[in-house]
Amino acid sequence: MITVLCANAGIDKTYEIANFGAGGYYHPGRVLTAAGGKGINVARVLATLGLAHRVTGFAGGNNGRFLAKNLADTGSTPDFVAIAEESRVTTTIIDRVQHTNTRVDEVGALVTPGEVDKLKRKWGKLLGASKLAVIAGSAPRGVTKELYAELVTLARKAKVPLVLDAHDELLERTIPARPTMITPNLGELQQLLHKQLSVPDGVVEASRELLADGISVVIVTMGQRGAIGVTSKHGIWWAKPPKVSVVSSVGCGDALLAGFAAASLERKDFGERVRLAVAAGTANATTFGAGQVTREKITEVLADVKLERLDPEEAEGTEPKDDQ
Repeated sequence: MITVLCANAGIDKTYEIANFGAGGYYHPGRVLTAAGGKGINVARVLATLGLAHRVTGFAGGNNGRFLAKNLADTGSTPDFVAIAEESRVTTTIIDRVQHTNTRVDEVGALVTPGEVDKLKRKWGKLLGASKLAVIAGSAPRGVTKELYAELVTLARKAKVPLVLDAHDELLERTIPARPTMITPNLGELQQLLHKQLSVPDGVVEASRELLADGISVVIVTMGQRGAIGVTSKHGIWWAKPPKVSVVSSVGCGDALLAGFAAASLERKDFGERVRLAVAAGTANATTFGAGQVTREKITEVLADVKLERLDPEEAEGTEPKDDQ
């Protein structure tokens, strides 16, 4: 069982509008309304890949009830903490003519200290039946920047490997708690280390700095350039995707994380984990709606993902442990 935390869950409304611009009047060509948030996107792809999982976080009001039902209908098991305020709505407008994505993201609900305490207690219970834990996305108002660090510490005490996908101060404050794995994109990694990074050498050097801080695995996502996975024992790998017709980049990092998790539970070699991760993220880019990708599309893309080892003289080539 995988436990996924999506603290700032809500509803994603996605519209496809050709030649969208401010001040116009439009009828969308396509509309999709679904549960949303980075953790929920991860969960949706886990369901597509057939992996048992639960999703927790905060959910409130009619939006909260909708997102829980939508998750259940698509193969996930929702287990949210009910809150008094309404869960947020995020609107994305995809323009395939101008190749733009416009996003309007409501501020998350304000949660109370009592609701945060309920989440911590629930998290501790869910870890007891988990092989892997994932924390993905932002946090709503009322949550301290130390919350994710506290949840990572609980996972370490329970000996459950944890993947963290956060950014800005949430990521920086959580690094000292030593999550098993982090998945920053190139911009987030540069912001975290306060410097520009070359590809691949700068990315590898920066990732090694994080390994020295106690992180076991760093996967750096780089959009159309793929992703670089760095470990101290199992090699440094660069998975490069094929060129595809991009519909939207929203949710690609979440799909990548889910693909890596699936390959990890199948105990694939580390390089193949990065390769499947990039296939899932790339397949998501061709799909209307975040995390709506199919297993067939992932398999199709996987055949064309190229894998390059960046440290052939250093790595031992042994199979990664379950936490890597």
